[in-house]
Amino acid sequence: MRLVDWFLALGLGQKIVVGVALAAVLFLATLVTYLASLLILSSAGVGPPEAPPSQQSATPAPASLRPGGSASVSSEPDYALKIVRARWEGEVAVVEGTWRGDVSSVHCDLFEGDYTGQAIDWWDRSVPAEMSFSDRTFSQDFVRARGDLEDPIDPEGEYWMKCWAFFSEGSAAGDDTAVEGTPPAR
Repeated sequence: MRLVDWFLALGLGQKIVVGVALAAVLFLATLVTYLASLLILSSAGVGPPEAPPSQQSATPAPASLRPGGSASVSSEPDYALKIVRARWEGEVAVVEGTWRGDVSSVHCDLFEGDYTGQAIDWWDRSVPAEMSFSDRTFSQDFVRARGDLEDPIDPEGEYWMKCWAFFSEGSAAGDDTAVEGTPPAR
């Protein structure tokens, strides 16, 4: 009861100062606890999921693992995806690559602009990547979609590819590269 008696004996201004100080101490204690839990979780490899790659028709990577992440914290992942080359061949953009690991699927997107650019609607998304499981290779032809397009190819534009491999254990790996050659004229 001594603490309560002490508080009641304070003047109004002193009570306000004590209340603000108490609120500040509680806030700091909460903040320290929160930061400590983030540190513990991040050192354990647990964290907020990163945004999945920009896709419109493929199954996104599981939110529990980041692209390139591993289910095992202590060892190097035994999976990878590598784009070997990307180029314009006449009216078609072609990407070829390889993977390592027990792959489930590969998905590639064509982007315009620098590496912060956006996927464009120029290509027909019903044409999937072709995969050779025995050779562990993939290729995808980006052909013009039918109908009116919001994003026609700019013959002077810069284009790049981003490919993702999704693996059976739930992990994902990606790679990106510039598309070589000259885009087709409109």
